[in-house]
Amino acid sequence: MIASGARTIHVQHLGTTSYSEVHELQRKLQAQRREGNGVDSLLLTEHRPVFTLGRGHTEPDLRVSPEAVRAQGIETVQTERGGDITYHGPGQLVAYGIIDLKRWDCGVLDYVTGLEDTAIGLLADWGLRGARDSHGRGVWVGGRKIASLGLHVRRWVTMHGIAINVDPDLSHFDLINPCGMPDVEMTSMGAETGKPVGVDEVGEAFLAHFGRVFDCSLISEGPARAGCSH
Repeated sequence: MIASGARTIHVQHLGTTSYSEVHELQRKLQAQRREGNGVDSLLLTEHRPVFTLGRGHTEPDLRVSPEAVRAQGIETVQTERGGDITYHGPGQLVAYGIIDLKRWDCGVLDYVTGLEDTAIGLLADWGLRGARDSHGRGVWVGGRKIASLGLHVRRWVTMHGIAINVDPDLSHFDLINPCGMPDVEMTSMGAETGKPVGVDEVGEAFLAHFGRVFDCSLISEGPARAGCSH
């Protein structure tokens, strides 16, 4: 157990990636961390279009036919995270934490709540009021879902994380029942503010609020921003 002020996390800015390559990277980093090697890491990325399924949902919960999904060129990937189906694509900030929660003296529920608080904080920077909702975990604006999260935790080490809709193609969510909820309406920062919002600037805000919420120092290993700590 360590004091919260001693928490440090290494940030990797991965740019636009395929889901499968980052999924494999997460698995590798999580395995290393479980063995007491490596460092706590935060991966920031945008994915090429993909639907991912939670571990308890092997069949995609679609609003259209599988043929219609294939026609859009969107792959579907099974994962080990919690939750149901979700969409990742350009214009969405995805943050994956590979963190030894035991070393951080942080419970799983505290970590989930902290990720939500991080998203709520950055939304406020754009004048948006993010909130939790009784429908499930994540962050909502005016009853519309703007951020989704799901985790896989093994021996106290996390992988997967949170996805924040900055300015993605929201029509792709119309192909599925996001998070298994047929009545949910998805939204984005761009849709709510009525103006373009950049993923890179949202990523910087995410890091600032993540550092504040979790009382940790951030060491950037990517090209976007070097040597930042909060």
